[in-house]
Amino acid sequence: MNGPESLNQRIHAIYGQLPERERRVADLVLIGPGDIALRTVSELAGLAGVSNATVSRFFQRLGYNGYDEARRASRAMRAKGSPLYLADAQPGTSEKPRAGDLVRIETDLIERSLEMLNPLTVEDLAAHLAAARRLRVAGFRNSRFLADYVVAALSQFRPDVEPLIPAGLTISERLAGLGKGDLVVIIGLRRRPRLFTQFVRAAASTGADVALIADESIREAPAFVRWNLTVAVNTPQLMDSYVGAMAAIRLIMLQAATQLGRAGHEHLEKIEGLHEDLSELE
Repeated sequence: MNGPESLNQRIHAIYGQLPERERRVADLVLIGPGDIALRTVSELAGLAGVSNATVSRFFQRLGYNGYDEARRASRAMRAKGSPLYLADAQPGTSEKPRAGDLVRIETDLIERSLEMLNPLTVEDLAAHLAAARRLRVAGFRNSRFLADYVVAALSQFRPDVEPLIPAGLTISERLAGLGKGDLVVIIGLRRRPRLFTQFVRAAASTGADVALIADESIREAPAFVRWNLTVAVNTPQLMDSYVGAMAAIRLIMLQAATQLGRAGHEHLEKIEGLHEDLSELE
């Protein structure tokens, strides 16, 4: 089939041409396209009130070889963390999140993320965060606020910590200034930009050391970095959670501050003195 690749786009492209029974299937899938990853053809047919043959014809009309191929496509989108494909198709079947459930889920993410860290890797990275000539930090989309946290935390204890890509400059312009002795921390939680792996490879090609903090869906990019740390982000809800990633990053920052020792304390004292002189904080 030539045309839109995503399941939803394929449906919208031919929706006006669908027979009434196939339109019932289309309506159900559009509400929750990720649901077909979890349902058999018979289950989907039952929910739509049509026959299995109608469901099969519908997906063939979309350009798939059959229901199984569409199901694999849906699973791939769920694995990438698309909120659209993580949403529940059945109105009323998803309970409102309760505080107790949220505490359990978030606590599990923190525990899983910290358990996945190799203590020796964390210690080695922390030592290099303390000793590197310059530190640059990058993160795209939802990873950006975690990258900003790394900059804010380490700036308290050492100089020359900056976002890798500040506003107004291109990636290439900033990468060109890096070299041996520098360290780049890259946060890469799903869903990453399409050129993410090329970006990681380009950062490593400068001669700077690269640390990558990513979730379990990361592929290829770890081959180019010195430190690869994995955290858990997936939850039963339609949005990922970053509490586990934040806990892992906080642990690394605390160890880096310890590695900086007296120099880190003096840098913090200097900052606090300037805060007072400028009356910057309440």
